[in-house]
Amino acid sequence: MVTEEPAGSLNRAVVILKALASTGESGMALTHISQRCGLPHSSVHRVLQQLRAAQLVCQTAPDGRYALGPLAFELGVAAAQQFDIRGRSREAVTSLANEMGDTAYLFLRSGSEAVCLDRVFGPAPVRVVTLRIGSRRPLGLGAGGLAILAFLDETQREAAINDVAPVLAAERGIDEAELRQMVADSRERGYAYIEGQLTPDVYAVGKPILNSFKQPIGGLSIAAPAARMPPARIPKVAQALENAASRIELSLFSAEAALATRPSAVIAD
Repeated sequence: MVTEEPAGSLNRAVVILKALASTGESGMALTHISQRCGLPHSSVHRVLQQLRAAQLVCQTAPDGRYALGPLAFELGVAAAQQFDIRGRSREAVTSLANEMGDTAYLFLRSGSEAVCLDRVFGPAPVRVVTLRIGSRRPLGLGAGGLAILAFLDETQREAAINDVAPVLAAERGIDEAELRQMVADSRERGYAYIEGQLTPDVYAVGKPILNSFKQPIGGLSIAAPAARMPPARIPKVAQALENAASRIELSLFSAEAALATRPSAVIAD
């Protein structure tokens, strides 16, 4: 009997958990998981049973869809205390939403995906809700993810495009040539801009959040109804995003510097 290598099983589990994280509480059917992850139906079923036993995955009633389980939540809470990017960014994201009046989103890069870490509504009467906190999207989809993709260095950018292009073509009808043009346009203007890409009549502007090596670790975006995003307003939104991203970068880098210069504990025998 041939047994599956532990590393292979672990990799499949990670791919499946990421797919489930992108669907939120609605969950996903086994067949859809298999198609989304590019894995055989039998392998997906086997890994899902292992994840269920570990409480990383649960099945929703009555349709039997799979969703993240309670242990995934507990691990997320524990990790959030160590990597509190959302907490350190909250003031800047809230100020951005209040200043612009529209919905502000905070994203974290995770490989070739962008994870929504935070969402703050501005005071405008119409609220734009295009995604939930915790949801995932391929880089290049949405203004925040496009901003991250566009400002990666060439090597990382090409690798990410190779990863996401088939997904965007299959699920969104965005072919590789169109994606590359979106990236080129974003780099030329200095920010990402989309019109009705995900939701009709919703426009969005995005800027990357850069680390100390000037590489995107995340992104910010403002989404608004088309009526609130006329061409003359877009540069103002982009500048507000730039200011907010700079505040977040300063906060994160200050925390990193403080940690790096903190005296090491001396352990006595």
